[in-house]
Amino acid sequence: MALANLYGYGKLAWNPDASAESIVDSWTRLTFGNDPQVVKTIDTLQLNSWPIYEQYTGPLGLQTLTDITGWHYGPNPATADHNGWGQWIRAEHDGLGMDRTTATGTGYIGQYPPELAAQYESLKTCPDDLLLFMHHLPYTYKLHSGQTVIQYLYNAHYDGAAAAGEYAAQWKTLAGKVDNDRYDKTLRLFEYQAGAAIVWRDDITKYFANISGIADTQGRVGHYPNRIEAETMKSNGYKTVDVKQVEAASNGKAAVCEKTTCTLESQPHRDGTYRIAVQYFDLWSGASTYELLLNGKPFATWKADDRLPLRRSIRTSTRIRALAS
Repeated sequence: MALANLYGYGKLAWNPDASAESIVDSWTRLTFGNDPQVVKTIDTLQLNSWPIYEQYTGPLGLQTLTDITGWHYGPNPATADHNGWGQWIRAEHDGLGMDRTTATGTGYIGQYPPELAAQYESLKTCPDDLLLFMHHLPYTYKLHSGQTVIQYLYNAHYDGAAAAGEYAAQWKTLAGKVDNDRYDKTLRLFEYQAGAAIVWRDDITKYFANISGIADTQGRVGHYPNRIEAETMKSNGYKTVDVKQVEAASNGKAAVCEKTTCTLESQPHRDGTYRIAVQYFDLWSGASTYELLLNGKPFATWKADDRLPLRRSIRTSTRIRALAS
């Protein structure tokens, strides 16, 4: 559905006053037809996608926080500073954000028209969604919303990942209303994004918790009570290795299979129905087959055959979800 961006670019070239709503609605109808449920669902998914993506990647003007010194894929906020490409977010123990003011910073803000320059220069009028692009501030600085910078970063990443996790369910309401080929491919992408959003959420929130030393007031960051780490499970053939940067894997550890076939075994906390997510590193080469078993009986299988745009394992963290009783 990212083709809507190219369509929107063309529409805006002819009419720069066209609204996002009108462009998206037109693209949806031309691409998927005029069924009211299809139009409403896809329009909503499209119009919400930007703010949700921004929430679980780089809110407050921090940009995407991706691996800028590598293949620009996957989260890696540590690469934003202390490298030859530039210093982007100035993250340190006491604060973060780039000071682009004319008074004390790079002077970048002075390039805007006077009305905008005055708005961005002042903390009183600079909008929160651009704040850390324009200013360097303490983690405890309070936004217009009343939240501190650090707590907003935590909340936004959790809210954004939760919202992205609902995409697949929304898309499933269109079964039978969209041709099978596009329905299946789009569903797979939404399911992948649901897992990727959690990977981003955990990586970035743990990074800022580590660098700031300020805990999440809701106790979520770094605490995953229902998560079972691979290195703690009963293993046959797996070896535990360190992962750097540490935020790319739970507890900075990963399990590597050193045989043709390896197994991990664990007991659930209690009887009942579980929504299970498996997180693994999908390497460029090969197509490993994974199988989930309950009491020795298989209930889910898949191949790790994605061709993610890089070969370094720490940026290919992938999640897949299944349901078992």
